[in-house]
Amino acid sequence: MASNACKVLCLVLFLAFVNQGYGDCHLNYLSVKQSKTGKLVQNKPEWEVRVTNPCNNCKFQYTKLSCVGFQSVTPVATSLLSKSGDICLLNAGNFIFPHVDFVFNYVWDTSFDLKVIDGVIVCP
Repeated sequence: MASNACKVLCLVLFLAFVNQGYGDCHLNYLSVKQSKTGKLVQNKPEWEVRVTNPCNNCKFQYTKLSCVGFQSVTPVATSLLSKSGDICLLNAGNFIFPHVDFVFNYVWDTSFDLKVIDGVIVCP
């Protein structure tokens, strides 16, 4: 009986530690905000996209955005944003670090509806 209680206690503690790493960070915490920079290129506004990771200890890797119809008058470096169909990979799959904004610009008449749809959370 005591052995079973010990196993249950160990399992609860293990799950608490596992949850602690991911408990304060989820994929939907990544924030994608867009704003006009004030610059015009070929009479079209330039947009700044700012992806923010508010998590204290976790970083995101292989972060993908839904980017239906995305295009730009000026090229966006594939190291910043690579498009495959309606999905865009951020930062060539590299980390988006805590409290460091990941930023890229594009030029188009209107902003595109960019939403985080996938990624890997890496916590210590």
